[in-house]
This record gives sequence, structure tokens and C-alpha cells, in this order.
Amino acid sequence: MDSSKGKLDLSAAFAALRLRFEQTLPERAAKLQVILDVADTKAAELLPSVINEAHKLAGACGTFGFATLGSLARQIEQLAVAIKGKKAAEQLYSLSQLKHLLLEFDVAVNAALGAGQPNLNQQLATVAENTSIWLLLDNQQLITELTSQLEAFGHKVELFPDFDSCLRQLQQTAPAVLFADAELERGGSLFQQKLLLETLVKRHARLLVYSTLDSFELRIKAAEYRAAAFFISPLNIPDMVTSIGEMLEDSVGNTGRVFIVEEDKLLAEHYALVLNSMGITTQIGSRIRNIIDELTRFQPDLILMDMYLPEFSGAEVAGLIRQYKSLKRLPIVFLSSETNKTLQIKAMAQGADDFITKPIDDVQLAQAIKVRLTRSLQIKNLIEKDSLTSLIKHSAIKEAAELEYERSARSAKPLSIVMLDIDHFKKVNDNYGHAVGDLVITSLATLLRKRIRKTDKAGRYGGEEFMLVLPECPPDQARLLAEELLAAFATVQFNVNNLPFCCTFSAGVASVPATGISSAAQLLSAADDALYRAKRAGRNQIC
Repeated sequence: MDSSKGKLDLSAAFAALRLRFEQTLPERAAKLQVILDVADTKAAELLPSVINEAHKLAGACGTFGFATLGSLARQIEQLAVAIKGKKAAEQLYSLSQLKHLLLEFDVAVNAALGAGQPNLNQQLATVAENTSIWLLLDNQQLITELTSQLEAFGHKVELFPDFDSCLRQLQQTAPAVLFADAELERGGSLFQQKLLLETLVKRHARLLVYSTLDSFELRIKAAEYRAAAFFISPLNIPDMVTSIGEMLEDSVGNTGRVFIVEEDKLLAEHYALVLNSMGITTQIGSRIRNIIDELTRFQPDLILMDMYLPEFSGAEVAGLIRQYKSLKRLPIVFLSSETNKTLQIKAMAQGADDFITKPIDDVQLAQAIKVRLTRSLQIKNLIEKDSLTSLIKHSAIKEAAELEYERSARSAKPLSIVMLDIDHFKKVNDNYGHAVGDLVITSLATLLRKRIRKTDKAGRYGGEEFMLVLPECPPDQARLLAEELLAAFATVQFNVNNLPFCCTFSAGVASVPATGISSAAQLLSAADDALYRAKRAGRNQIC
């Protein structure tokens, strides 16, 4: 997508949301004014609705550029809460103060709308589209081997002989990843190249450091310039290629899923737009009573929830979510105009993980959620992913298959499962050792991650066996993907003591809708049967 067009589309979307909010302001202000038209003895009955509407406006006005209105709405909310807690005889004086504030808010709304659109400075970071990998290394043999492996997995590789040439190119464009020697024969220490390193940070490029020495000082320097990884000689190339694959998955396309629970629908749409601009997939909750079903279907990595909701408090909803085993680890971030630290801590004690006070600047919101989301995904990966391959573990990939089967049954859209097994893997271990066997496994795992769609899932089913879960994928497309993977894997060359060899795999494909398959377990069994037919037919093929 053209970056300038993307920025224009984003600005237009924000402007449209802001206009819709402005159009609702008179009606929302009128909801607050109803308390002016009743006797003081009846006014107390309307306080809950005033508190609710003022709370929503306190957050929304600041977000859409009406800071003064937001501040007034916050004062109205706080005063209404204080009055509600008093005895009837003590409310009269405070009610007159509240009515004065409401009149002041009404005047401020008319003044704000008459002044034209507020000036909002939207400066959201965009998702990097560059996926190239730059190598800045001395060792020619390492460069050759690394380039071969990276290109075999579809990565674009660029080579640089020295720091200066790399810096010149960095002025024009940026890589997804720079893999650089800590010390270059033709340039000295990487950590003396301050301009180069600072430019990398500004351009959101990932730095990977390679060193023949391991020391606290070098690692501290690497941390200072936000290095994503630190590799020690001799380099474990499969480990490095896997790390790069994971980084590219994090930096390109969707970078997590956030479920938004917010009563103010315009505000919810605004938050979704802010997060979408960062490559984060969002869903806005429709009904609190359906929240468990919606969470189960959407499978978010984080919940962003207002602390005050119409029927229940955010803390109560968080406590409800924590009752479900599958949702216990799901991070919940409260987003509210509540500034009372005691109430914030009390709310967090009921099941939330963090608290963001609104109104919040869009850039700050995006950065705050991105940081929390990144950490959440790191912890999730440590728990759910296989340590050798970084693919989903056996139980998690089976769970993914069951979830996608349920979605397929509801939507009547196809779902395919592919089971893969490396051919004659025992001979690889026997002839070359388990370290080489691990290399073969990680190479296939990297290939799977690289070639599947963002909506697909790959898992290590056990040993040298893998599973692909392919939603909205008919059997002919699943078979074509398996054949492409088989052809690509057969070209990956492994080298032991200068003796090259290649490997193949066998695969079975099963899809729904299909006759005789009425459960996820039956679908997995059908894919497994197809795999064993391929193995019995001579291996190195798809059934």
C-alpha cells in the first residue's frame, strides 16, 4: 500500500469519527441537562444517569480534542458522585453547584461547536513493510552459509562491507533486521557507530549482534541500543533464522489481537482505529452478557476494558472472566477516567493487570498497548510454544484445530488440516546425530512459519511430526500448499563434514465439509490416516 495514501485514509477515518462525535455532543449534553428541569427532591433520582453520561464524556471529549469539555464533565461526575453519597437533607446546596456546572457545560459545548473542529495532532506510527535482512559481517564463510539459509526460507538479504556503506543506505531506507558483528576488521566496534545505531532505533529496525566474545559490557552496550538478540560464535544458524522469522512475524502484519469493552461506541471505534493503525487486530464487544462466547471465538491476546459499564463494573466483569480456566492468563487493562488511586488498585485486585487513565493521547495509547501486548505475547509464547521449533505445542495446536472446526461449522466455510512427518528421520539421527536431527526439524518449522498465512496455525504435533490448521482453505488449496512446502523443503541443503544431504516429508490432508466427519477429532483422524497412506505409498508425497 502507498504510504501517503495510507496516511490520508487514516486521517480521513479519524476525521469522520470526530465529526460523528461532534454531532452527538448536543444530544449528550441534553441528557445531563434533564436534572435542571425537575425539583431538587426528584433530582437525586437522576444522579446515576448523570454520573454515567458525565463519566463517558470525561473520557471521550479529551480523546476527540475537546479538553475543556472533558475537564468539565469530570468535575460534574465527581460532584454528582459526592452528592449521591450524602443524606437528602445535605444534598440541596451541592445540587445548586451541580446545576451551575451543568449550565457551564452547556455553554461550553455551544462555544466549542461554534469554534470549528479542534486541532488534533495524529502522529501514529505505521507498521513497517520492509522485510529485508541486512548482514554486516566479516566472516565470508558465515555470510555465504547464512545468506543461503535465509534465502532458502524466502528472506531478502542485502550485504554491506562496512559501517559507512550501511549508514548511507540507512538514510534512504531501513531493513526489518540488521545482523552485525560487534567488531569489524574494517571499522572497529559496532558500539562506536552512534549515528548508525540511533538511526536504526528511529527507523524501528531490529538489531541483532554477533560476537566472538561474550561479556557483560558488550551485552549492556547491546541493550543500550535495544538489540533484539545477542549471538555468540560459533553461530547456531537455525536458531538465528528462527529468531529472525519470529521478529518478522511480530513486525509485519497483525501484531496481536485486542478485545475492546467500552460503552461509548464512538470511543471504542476510535481506540480500534488507533490500534489498527499499529497492525493490531481488534474486536469491539457487543454485549457484556455474551462476553465469554465472544472472547472464546475471537481469541484475543489482551482485553482493553472501561472500568465503568452500564450494568456491571469492569472489576466484576474481570472477576467473571477469571473464573474460566482458558481465560485466566489473558491480560486485562482497565481504561477509565477514574483518577482515584485507591479505587484503581481495588479494581486491579479483582482481576485486571494494569490501569490506563483516560483521556489519553493516541500515540501514548498505541505505545502503552503495544508494550503490554508484546510482553503478553512473549509470555504466551514461552508457555504455548515448543522450545526447539517455536511452533505451537501439541495441546495448543489440537485446541486451535477444535476452535477452527467450531468456527467452520458455524460459518459453513471450509477448513483443512495437514499432518506432516519427516521421512526416515530415525536414519538422520543415527547417521548424523541428534544435533543435526534438531537442525532438520527447526528448518522445516521455519519453512512452515514462513509459508503459511497469518490466519493459519502450525504446530509440532510430536517428534518429527507437524500439523497445519488452515481455516477457510478448501482441500485443493491445502494440497497445493503441502506440495509447495514439500518442494521447498527438498531444496534445503544440510551439511555435515562437507557431506551435503537433503530431506523430504510425507503429508496427509483432510478437509471439511466432508462426508462422515462431524467432529474435530474425526477431522484430525482423517488427516492422520491420509498421512499414513502417503508413507505406505513410498513417502515424499501428499495424500
